Amino acid sequence: MDSAPAQEVTELLKQWEEQHTTPNYDPIPTLTRIAEIIEAETENFMKKDPDPFDERHPSRTDPECALGHALKVMFKKDNFMTKLVNDYVRDTYYSRQNMTGRDVHKLNVAACRLTLDLMPGLEMSVVFQDNEALIHRLVNWATNSTEPLQCYATGLLAAAMEVQEIATNFRDLNAMLVPLMLRRLHLLRNNDRQNNQNSVTPPNQTRHFARFDKKRSSDIKSNGPTNDKKDRDKDEGGGGDMLVDETPPHNSRDPETPVKHYNSPAPAWSPPRRRGSPPRAHETSSNSSWAEMETYVIGNIQIHPPTDATKQMLILRYLTPMGEYQEFLSHVFEQNALGLILGYLNVRESRDSRLAFEALKYLAALLCHKKFSIDFINMGGLQKFLEVPRPSVAATGVSICLYYLAYCEDAMERVCLLPRRTLADLVKYALWLLECSHDSGRCHATMFFGLSFQFRVILEEFDHQDGLRKLYNVISTLPILSADEDESRVTEDETCAARQIVRHVCVALRRYLEAHLRLRAAQVARQHGDNVPEPPPYKASKSSPEEIQEQIELLAGVAWSRWAPVDELLELGGVALLLQVVGYAYEWNFNGRSETVRSALDVVSVCCVAPRVQLLLTEKIDMRDADLTTGVNIVLDVLAGAADGEIVPEPEVQKAALNVLVNCVCAPVHRAGTSTTRFSLTGSSKKRTALKSYEDVIQKVWESVRTNNGIMVLLSLMMVKSPITDADRLRGLACRALAGLARCPTVRQIISKLPLFTTSQIQVLMRDPILQEKRQEHVMFQKYALELLERVSGKSKHMGAEFETSLANIHRANVVAQTRINYNERQLLQLVAAHLAARGLTASAATLQREAKLPPPALPAPPPPPPPPVYTPSTPTRPRLSVSRANSSGSLHRESLDLNSSHNAMHVDESSPLPPVIKLRKVQNPVQISTPTSEHKRSLQKQLSSTAGEPSPSQHRVTLHTIITEYLYNQHALCKNPVVTCPQFNLFEPHKCPSPRAGGGALLSRLGDANVVSRVARRELGLRAPHARQHARLAHAHFAPVRTLRLQDDDAYFTHTIFHPTQQQLLAATSSGDIRIFNLFSGVEENSYQVHESYIYHMQASRDGLLLLASATTPWRPLSALWNMKEFELLFQLDNEEYVEFSKMTDERIIGTKGETATIFDTRTGRELMTLTPAISNQYAKNRATFNPTDELVLSDGVLWDVNTGKEIHKFDKLNQTHSGVFHPNGLEVISNTEVWDLRTFHLLRTVPTLDKSEVLFNPSCTALYAVCSDQDSEERNQFDTSFKTLDPYDYSSIATIDVKRNIYALGVSRYGTQISVVENMGDFEQMQESCVKVYDVGRKRDHDDDAEEDEEEELAGGSENDDGSDSGSEADDDLASSLLRNAVMGLDGASSASSDRNDEPRPRRARRRRRTPAQEGNSDDSDADAVADLDIDDIIEFELD
Repeated sequence: MDSAPAQEVTELLKQWEEQHTTPNYDPIPTLTRIAEIIEAETENFMKKDPDPFDERHPSRTDPECALGHALKVMFKKDNFMTKLVNDYVRDTYYSRQNMTGRDVHKLNVAACRLTLDLMPGLEMSVVFQDNEALIHRLVNWATNSTEPLQCYATGLLAAAMEVQEIATNFRDLNAMLVPLMLRRLHLLRNNDRQNNQNSVTPPNQTRHFARFDKKRSSDIKSNGPTNDKKDRDKDEGGGGDMLVDETPPHNSRDPETPVKHYNSPAPAWSPPRRRGSPPRAHETSSNSSWAEMETYVIGNIQIHPPTDATKQMLILRYLTPMGEYQEFLSHVFEQNALGLILGYLNVRESRDSRLAFEALKYLAALLCHKKFSIDFINMGGLQKFLEVPRPSVAATGVSICLYYLAYCEDAMERVCLLPRRTLADLVKYALWLLECSHDSGRCHATMFFGLSFQFRVILEEFDHQDGLRKLYNVISTLPILSADEDESRVTEDETCAARQIVRHVCVALRRYLEAHLRLRAAQVARQHGDNVPEPPPYKASKSSPEEIQEQIELLAGVAWSRWAPVDELLELGGVALLLQVVGYAYEWNFNGRSETVRSALDVVSVCCVAPRVQLLLTEKIDMRDADLTTGVNIVLDVLAGAADGEIVPEPEVQKAALNVLVNCVCAPVHRAGTSTTRFSLTGSSKKRTALKSYEDVIQKVWESVRTNNGIMVLLSLMMVKSPITDADRLRGLACRALAGLARCPTVRQIISKLPLFTTSQIQVLMRDPILQEKRQEHVMFQKYALELLERVSGKSKHMGAEFETSLANIHRANVVAQTRINYNERQLLQLVAAHLAARGLTASAATLQREAKLPPPALPAPPPPPPPPVYTPSTPTRPRLSVSRANSSGSLHRESLDLNSSHNAMHVDESSPLPPVIKLRKVQNPVQISTPTSEHKRSLQKQLSSTAGEPSPSQHRVTLHTIITEYLYNQHALCKNPVVTCPQFNLFEPHKCPSPRAGGGALLSRLGDANVVSRVARRELGLRAPHARQHARLAHAHFAPVRTLRLQDDDAYFTHTIFHPTQQQLLAATSSGDIRIFNLFSGVEENSYQVHESYIYHMQASRDGLLLLASATTPWRPLSALWNMKEFELLFQLDNEEYVEFSKMTDERIIGTKGETATIFDTRTGRELMTLTPAISNQYAKNRATFNPTDELVLSDGVLWDVNTGKEIHKFDKLNQTHSGVFHPNGLEVISNTEVWDLRTFHLLRTVPTLDKSEVLFNPSCTALYAVCSDQDSEERNQFDTSFKTLDPYDYSSIATIDVKRNIYALGVSRYGTQISVVENMGDFEQMQESCVKVYDVGRKRDHDDDAEEDEEEELAGGSENDDGSDSGSEADDDLASSLLRNAVMGLDGASSASSDRNDEPRPRRARRRRRTPAQEGNSDDSDADAVADLDIDDIIEFELD
């Protein structure tokens, strides 16, 4: 219901609408009465002390205010507003209406007065748009007209010049007006001072503000609501929070902010410490009434009749937008505007807080200019506005001046040179603005501190006055960070403004901690003997992001001791609150979100030097509308969301989040120093060694990052390529975090099995930067990638060999380095004797032979032609294994050693018994050669350079033993598959480690692995033939279609298929929710049952064929149900279960999946038996809970559960987003997308890229694995694969990839594995062109009739006929082939299998087979085992066996 003033305005407008078209109508009375109403309500509205910087419509500031209602009524009458702005302000209105005897001046005064009153609700850019004549008219009135029109025109011009485009277009007029207005202001000011001198100020008037100062000192709770509404209005005001950016403010408002309570070890809002007493001059009590005080605190602006104060305010409003223009600055100095403004700041003299506020706004605009700022400080201006009383509107004006002043570093340096008492008052005033001002004042004060913390003297004073707690309290009490019931009462405007407050406080906290970090790092550096210059306290000091990271690393490397800023922030609960801000911010939609999150993360990053903060990141944090989560999870969510494309990636935010991770996971395990503190969040005094304490903290951090899927997030960030300008930096930070995390043995084991290392992806990434201009960042990435390789391999690498190195080569070199060389010394003496004899030293050779009791040498063979030289000193070759860790001596002396030690080189002589193919390698540096009995473990490259503290190379000499040892090491390194434990080396023959081979040494056995004929022959001969895997590989490389099933109607399409357990029927589900039952022999549709109302995406039958589980998705919820298959009666529904399946051993239990939760039901009753919800969800896209083969374990959402106890056993690391995993039928492995995990050790065994995003099915005998790309998202049906794959479940090697040319929606395997059914659809989800279910024989090659291009209708007609008419063998041969095929598919072996029952599997068609060439095959065979791919079963049958 509208208020009384609004109703009166409505009546007046109704009268105007009825009468304004009549001749001789006088609008002045109506305009005057409306203006009186608006002015009265404006005064009432101002008494509520709204935020003076809040430029929103009054009804948005206070929905209940009468002013807002009246303005709404006014703006609903568009014709009145148009008439007012376009006609009534014309000086020719009456003449255009042909009216005589009317004074148009009075009409213009009334119209301008009303327009000025309506300005809070007017969009001035629209009013003055394309209306240059009006502006010229206002300028004319403002310069030449009489009062009050001159005053009103000035006010309207002020509103017009707020629009930058208008101010620019009328620059010449403004150049004339600015000095005129300044002169007029001086005149008005002088008149005002003369009037004040004539009136004596009562003594008690000087004590007005003592009352308020005293009250605020004693009653300074939080910035929340107080019991006394009047006191709240007086002291805090119902002002607004301004949406402040790093530019002059525009929109603001003031939400009530109740105190927030946190469940943290320390209270989130601490009681204030003792404040300084008010000024001595105001300590006496005051009996003044609020009527007397109002002008001092709030002030007012009287529009009619305009007072001198009103005229000055309107002039100041005009000058404020002009103050920012450089070209008008000369007028400011000429007219002494600064002295004028300083006079207005004395509110006790002017007695008008509103006038002082307008002057402060003008001052803030002038403070944009460096010269003016310096003059202002030199004239003692800072002390002047620190005397502005508080609380008052003028005090809020001081806040924006402080903010603008802090922007000028030169001016701030002069401020910092002021007496310490003045600086203390400055900080105290700004802190009061933080606690007690309007919200716009809080924002300005926050930004002032954010810009001032770089000055040490301000920082110290801020800490001295307990500033951190007061800054923290600004956001700790905001409703948007509190409980649900508080947030629900907050309006959208209040929410938006509160987010801006959070933004500015986060920025200020970041700069506060960075300033303290500089001081702390300099202090630590000096303690370690570094000469770090200390800048003077009045000078600004800044650090680049790189310097900040270096300072953090410096502090992280020393023993931790108390650091007041971090400790106080932690005790206040500030770190936890900032993590909440990060978690909430991505739900916020405002332009400062990125800066908010980045600043909060930067604060946490600096705080991570404290072990207590690292522990806090691993603890649970209460997040509204969500389960408890850890700080690590919040940080990783920022990275994961950007990596997955869920949120718009903001590189600066990602870098900040990665820095938090780096500072946590890369922290040193052992810190320098002798601290004995046991770190805990509660400050426990429990004592333990510092070494154990740091190790415990870092271990807990590693575990938390792993548990929250940090490995997957970091791996994905190492692959990012956008945004291209920041990708190299992000990749380097992610690699650094992963290298730090790889110090954990579990992480090291996992990532060593990932394609990043097993397929040398990391070497590819190390080659070139993403953006060539970012080579510096790429060098950092290479550095940490090498560190990561070292951690994973356990060995160091030469910096030049990083691109040739792979994990396999590292492993091989590691084996070589660990091998102990042992050779027969008698053989060496024989070689020496032979060498002496060949050189003609026969006597020496005979003496050596006699003393060593060597056997007589063999007669020398005729000399062969000399071989090409293997080694020459002038052309040194690069060693096979590179030098480790690149000690400088090895590289510096390499060339000189190569050139100057040619006399040490060994040459192969023609008479030498050594074979000429042996290559001798020169020892580059003979220092530190290990002896055969040395226990020293070799690195990837043997240590060839001297190290510090050891004898110089000249003290070592080359011996025959070192030469032979090095020679044998190099020979061992040439082996393709080196082994650690080698037998004694034979010096007469080249060394070669044995190659690995399969079991059985017989030639027939080795050939049998690849030759199907040999395998069959061995079986028929009764020999042992363990080749069931080879049989299965051969069988599962070939599939031939035998039946095609279609729907009779075109309204639906097939979505899923399974074989009936009786093997007589095939069940196919459709998109319309019904199940079709087909006869496997005839292909005829026998029955159709409607079981759901929408798309069925999964079915499973019980073992006895009596029950059927079906899952469907509906527009409003998922739905699963259990059906009796005899009559297809519904037994019970499982609401909201997205996926259901039977247990493995029996059908007595059903497990359902809903999100990350798994639920076990009783099959007979449908009763819920157990619910399994993980403590930390992995949030897989396609989580499907499943039992293990023994029904003792459950895997759901990547978490392994014990069914008997209902407890979590282990959480597998999430390395993919798609599948949670299935159990291998052997019960020892879990397959989760591409990862294969060992259930016994929880180690990652391998990764199988072929299985990426694929659903895994095993055939009943577990001799083959089917992989089908499953995409249950109906919106992305066009991404279905057109092929399925078969793999060997033993080693996950690929067998074949079968392309069916259509999208595969589902695949089913028959009970004995001899047939499969495939749902093949053509077209999109919304426009399906063709849908069918095809039945394939497993292990049978395609005939000509089975060609992919054969018409589907001909297949249906002749599916059970033998069409080719060929006969390649007898009936007995055909039976033998069928028996062999069934045994291969079912995994049976032995001669007795030939007599197995062939009636168990109905064969819809048994066509005679013809021999075909591989070129005619429709399937692509990936198997290496089938060496005779062109060999048909008929060839096996024709093999004669006696």
